[in-house]
Amino acid sequence: MRLENKDVSLIKTLNEKLADKNSILDLSYERIGDSGIVFLCRNKDLSHVKKLDLSWNELTNDGLSALSETASLGGLMHLVLNANQIGDEGARCLAASKKLPNLESVELVNNEVSDFGALSLVKSQSLLNLGFIDLEMNQVGRQKLTQFPDGAVVSKLRVLNLRRNLLTDETISDWAQAGAFEKVVHLNLGWNHITNKGASILAHSPTLSRLEILAIDSNDIGDLGAKDIASSKHLNNLVQLYMQDNDFGRTGEMALRTMRSRILVEKKKNEDKLNLNEQSLDNKDLASLAQYERLNEVASLSLRNNHFDYRGIQELANSPYLLNLRSLNLMSNKVGDKGLLLLAESPNLLQLESLNLENTGITALGILALSQSPYLKKLKELNLSDNKLGEKGFHVLAGSDNFRNLIKLSTSGTSVGDAEFQALVQSQTLTQLEELETMGNLITRKSLDLLARSSKLAQWKKMDLRRNQLKDVDLIFLADSPKFQSLEVLRF
Repeated sequence: MRLENKDVSLIKTLNEKLADKNSILDLSYERIGDSGIVFLCRNKDLSHVKKLDLSWNELTNDGLSALSETASLGGLMHLVLNANQIGDEGARCLAASKKLPNLESVELVNNEVSDFGALSLVKSQSLLNLGFIDLEMNQVGRQKLTQFPDGAVVSKLRVLNLRRNLLTDETISDWAQAGAFEKVVHLNLGWNHITNKGASILAHSPTLSRLEILAIDSNDIGDLGAKDIASSKHLNNLVQLYMQDNDFGRTGEMALRTMRSRILVEKKKNEDKLNLNEQSLDNKDLASLAQYERLNEVASLSLRNNHFDYRGIQELANSPYLLNLRSLNLMSNKVGDKGLLLLAESPNLLQLESLNLENTGITALGILALSQSPYLKKLKELNLSDNKLGEKGFHVLAGSDNFRNLIKLSTSGTSVGDAEFQALVQSQTLTQLEELETMGNLITRKSLDLLARSSKLAQWKKMDLRRNQLKDVDLIFLADSPKFQSLEVLRF
């Protein structure tokens, strides 16, 4: 039998790909078709393969059916079948396979699978380790189901992606009644045709009680649907909710933001500490958060690297639930001098002892506002790193009674030179200071000599002078000088 050039090329490709027994077999874009899959499965040992990528290979139901019956794929954990022509029958064959006991994830993006095939995978009685199903850009919701796959969800399914399908409210109702979402932790329903009715079904379905991440963005949900989601008694485990680009207005938005604030506090609070770093919180989110009464249980609040500015700070400063707050981290937000002025004028922050303002865009004006605050007089830790304070800012810092209780001060990356350092060392108010972090500045030997003669050095315990303008001889001086030996930690 004479082999065609295409067949010879395929055999050569397969031999090259399989030669090193790599656990990842990437055959994407090879366009081997169903016949190539049949050849691969019948003639090659695939027992070493853990991940198989067959994207863009012109596969149909027949190819996936052959793959599902391949005995040597018992060790396969990840199967990628994106951009083929696989429909319900192929998905059903895969779901019924007894040859893939270790399969953990299936990607079928951009195929032709509709409800029956999708539900067959979700409710597979054979793929017990299946935890991830990606069915984005398929035909789910195209027509109403008249037949449902039998059984409950018995696999380890946690992530289900149905984004960019044809889901309607009726589809959501059918799937919820079939128990398809029962074990799902991450559900993506974005870019479909879900309205208020579908949102209400999701909100009232007890089968969604395990959800931690829900995406229903870019649908047709209005205020009523948004309010139903926000008031759901079954979505108490949600950590992330994506509902942007729907049809709800201010009422629905406020309800969802209130829900998000409640979820964040409930899920992120650890005893009296609340860590909301990098949660993409904007000014409106802070407004909702500020009105949540359980903030009165929080002593330490961290909001590092979010998206709010002084307007969000104003909402926070006006919150009546911050009277017990002792530590506030605002690092890498656009607080600015306006925001710091609002904090300084807030009577709700009387107990604050630690304030992190690193990289918040403040200047000497902000420090002046802080120094004149009638409320912020208990600060023990203050981080001003990576701001442009100038010599004036340091003189204000060194001269205000509001900073009399400071124990730890961070001024790294603020262009501290000898004049600014001298102001700190000679300050008559910074008498409690024990730790000074001042990396990446302009300090020279002149400052070291000044400090060596100062009585302040005896009370200091930690100092970080890395990346300053110190020469080798200066570093030797630091290492050998008996006056610096009293420090518990000295980094240079």
